[in-house]
Amino acid sequence: MTTSNKAIYIDANNVLSVRDMPTYRPGKNQALLQVHYSGINPADLKHGTEFGMNDSVSGYEFNGTILEAGSDFPYNEGDDVYGTKMMGLGSEFSAHQDLMLVEGNSLLAKRPSTLPSADSATMSLVVRTAADALFNIMQIPFETLGFPGKGPTQRAILIWGGASGVGSAAIQLARAAGLDPIITTASRSHHKALMSLGATHCFDYSDSNAIADIQAVLNATHQPLQYIFDTVCTEGELSSWKHCEALETAPTACYVGSLPVEGLKCKWEWCVAARGWELHLPPPIGFRPADHEQEARLVKVTDWAAREYGVAIHVPNMSVIEGVHAALEAVQMSGKGQVRFKKFVIKHPLIAYNPRRTLVHTPSYTVGMLVLGVAQVLIATQGGHSWLELALKRDTVTRKQYRKP
Repeated sequence: MTTSNKAIYIDANNVLSVRDMPTYRPGKNQALLQVHYSGINPADLKHGTEFGMNDSVSGYEFNGTILEAGSDFPYNEGDDVYGTKMMGLGSEFSAHQDLMLVEGNSLLAKRPSTLPSADSATMSLVVRTAADALFNIMQIPFETLGFPGKGPTQRAILIWGGASGVGSAAIQLARAAGLDPIITTASRSHHKALMSLGATHCFDYSDSNAIADIQAVLNATHQPLQYIFDTVCTEGELSSWKHCEALETAPTACYVGSLPVEGLKCKWEWCVAARGWELHLPPPIGFRPADHEQEARLVKVTDWAAREYGVAIHVPNMSVIEGVHAALEAVQMSGKGQVRFKKFVIKHPLIAYNPRRTLVHTPSYTVGMLVLGVAQVLIATQGGHSWLELALKRDTVTRKQYRKP
């Protein structure tokens, strides 16, 4: 059992560091969790820079073992659980620390044998967010789980940013729901992998002809564009949501963003990973009421994904990181949008950097083994790039092999 509690902290200026945190005591409907893995997401940094949710331990997704449970907590000591933190809770509930508190709510579940431990710390947030977009906001039917929905399935969906974590989850959920065609954008090097997840058409977002080419596909398939999901929500003159608004759509088209978007021509909805609680955020979002019916759908989709993991859905290109310095760098790069089509998960306990220790690995292959001598620095000699940047550029991490549905 871990006795100290090291954590990745985001301060009031959105600077990341490692701090020692106390060991928390659980309340009646809470438990103390020994964290085994915590998943890295752009929100770990972006929710500080975008919403001012900082001066706190970072991290949302986790997997671990219950050490001490309150009297009303629904699981037992020794149970292996996974889940995600509810937005707005304090440091004691954040994932990037060796010991954390969890609440006995719908964001937490006992890990089934079909879902590997490390993967469980990377799955729920992206699946929940994508499911909120497709099944709550767009109201797409999903017969497998008994969601009647209101929108038609024989309509086109555009998922801008298919190589993002939420984007790849959305592609797989769209396939499971029977949508066709499923159009996505990503760097050309990711097109083959995204097609294997369920995309029917892939386009390079950096191509100046991308919008015209997408429109040509829509015209050829005679399927009006009904669903638009921007999973990256970039800003600037060539922002992702402006590209989405440039396409011809059905009169009742639904636009959803993974971040709040104030469109020029269209009304955008913002998808979130949890619906069972009120949200109080700065303008223009403000107050959002709880919706327990929508939260129940997210629970059903997440449970289904856990049972069918590796068959109907999975997190592609997942890699495990060890060491606090490597973890800090990965959180920073993810928050700045520099991680594409890779998912990093931190192994706990958080340990000091050891130059002879494996820093990034998957269950079957290892990359990033650095032996840099007494300096013990993280900067490699190749052009001043960090080892993590080099590992990302090499694209040498072995992909897990799953049974195809």
